[in-house]
Amino acid sequence: MLIVGALITVAGFIAASETLHDEVAALIVWCERVIAMHPHLGMAIFVLLSMLSAMVAFFSSAVLVPVAVYSWGKATCLVLLWMGWLLGGIASFCIGRFLGRKFAAMLIGEEKIAGWQSQVSERTRFIHILFFQAIVPSEIPGYVLGILRYRFWYYLAALAITEIPYVVGVVFLGEYFVQGKSTAIIVLGLTIVVLGTFVVRLIRYQRV
Repeated sequence: MLIVGALITVAGFIAASETLHDEVAALIVWCERVIAMHPHLGMAIFVLLSMLSAMVAFFSSAVLVPVAVYSWGKATCLVLLWMGWLLGGIASFCIGRFLGRKFAAMLIGEEKIAGWQSQVSERTRFIHILFFQAIVPSEIPGYVLGILRYRFWYYLAALAITEIPYVVGVVFLGEYFVQGKSTAIIVLGLTIVVLGTFVVRLIRYQRV
């Protein structure tokens, strides 16, 4: 939460800077022109990159959303992003289930798998999987639940439900950035940072 809030705040300050925002806007316009020449290929690449972002931690599709919003509009961007994240979750689940723990550990690390595997099992109730999917970084639940051989359709339902608010939030942030609504972005980023700090302090207090 702290990292996400900080990144959103930085994006807000970029949007607030006329020079920086103009430079990014020029890049967005250039990307839109390239996409317009190959619209179907552009959509396919965006979905694939969104899928990748749901499988590994080092890449985020959020940086591509302003281009997607500018090119296709909010509704199409929302559907494509949601599809990409769903495919990424399905792929990570299949990797965990069919390729096993060692292969999954190569992608996200053994420590993450071991730490979260102790929190859930193949018999965990659906409501708890919803919370697990909602609060844990998106690249983790699929691998862990796949390794545990959790019921696929329950996992897919939880994934589809919990990704919706994140997709909507990211798309609207992308639109705000394109429109230069820096204040709204900064306020949201700082709010997430404050909330994240509160959560960290609460966890530390409970451990004392």
